[in-house]
Amino acid sequence: MSINYLRKAEIFKQGIDRRDYSLSNNNVDDEYDNLLPNINSSKLFDLAGKYPDYRYKELTNALRNSFGINNIILGSGSEDLIIRINSCLKKSGGIGVLLPNFYRTTETAGKYTKFYSDYKLNSEILDINFLSNQIERNKKIKALWISNPNPMIGKIYKKEHLLHLIKKYPNILFIIDEALIDFTEREKEYSVIKDAQLLDNLVVMRSFSKLYSLAGLRVGYATGKANILEKIKENGLTFPVSSIAEHCIINVLKKKNVLLKIKKRIKKHKLLLEEVLSKTPDIIISKSATNCIFFGHKKINTFSELLKIGIISLELNNHDGMREKNFVRITVHSSEYLFNDLFHRILKFIKLNKS
Repeated sequence: MSINYLRKAEIFKQGIDRRDYSLSNNNVDDEYDNLLPNINSSKLFDLAGKYPDYRYKELTNALRNSFGINNIILGSGSEDLIIRINSCLKKSGGIGVLLPNFYRTTETAGKYTKFYSDYKLNSEILDINFLSNQIERNKKIKALWISNPNPMIGKIYKKEHLLHLIKKYPNILFIIDEALIDFTEREKEYSVIKDAQLLDNLVVMRSFSKLYSLAGLRVGYATGKANILEKIKENGLTFPVSSIAEHCIINVLKKKNVLLKIKKRIKKHKLLLEEVLSKTPDIIISKSATNCIFFGHKKINTFSELLKIGIISLELNNHDGMREKNFVRITVHSSEYLFNDLFHRILKFIKLNKS
């Protein structure tokens, strides 16, 4: 079932004193002022008045230097790439999607085979054997979408496990969406982005809308073998990224130290919130490798009760592949102001729902 939770959140915002903590891409922090370049009106007019270089030579070079990758395709956000990749895949059929997953992936895949994640609440790591066994029973699929980390459960596959799976099934194209990988503590243990240059059946996607908090610029990119990317390019726009967005991203990639500060604050805030929630016996927390907390209450409707005290969370009940019922996802921000707001609302939620 495809759920546009962006639209759903807008409906709930119409309430009094409600704050949206449902989305994973809207981190707020004053530190972002040090991330973006200063663009005066003259420079802005210059950028707005010219076409981008259709080869995006400067931007692709910046991405190569930052992430150690060679072949690159750009998209107007990762959603654009998802749509274009699925457009290619639907021509030959045999698409598989590991659930739960981002609604845009399932919405644009057409007819697809469902695969499911197996996980433990007290672990961030997903069981690769469970997925491998499903593939053994569905060897006719030609492509498989995997979000790593998974945005709906916060769990993640280890790099070594994923690579073993990808090499085991050379006739299946694995599309790994690493949009949330920047939030992980030990990225090198999980990311397969550099391996996409070496394997014929691997494409890796990333976005600047999550930790970078630049969703409005609409910039995503994918990497893999050149022959695969060329097929995706055929379904794309001539200029998927604006000159203004290109200028901003090139400058942002030079300031990774700013992102590290933001990431550390998110981790600190997340630990504090999890500590408070874990002290309540009726609240069940699922460990997460991302910037989000996943939890549910044993005796009340978690989403509805949070909404009463002004927290808009992401209700996970209706997402195909969710094992737990009555669970929600809350995004943790690096902003001290938003953290304090969320922290005090959570304390109120706990107090009002004590057994």
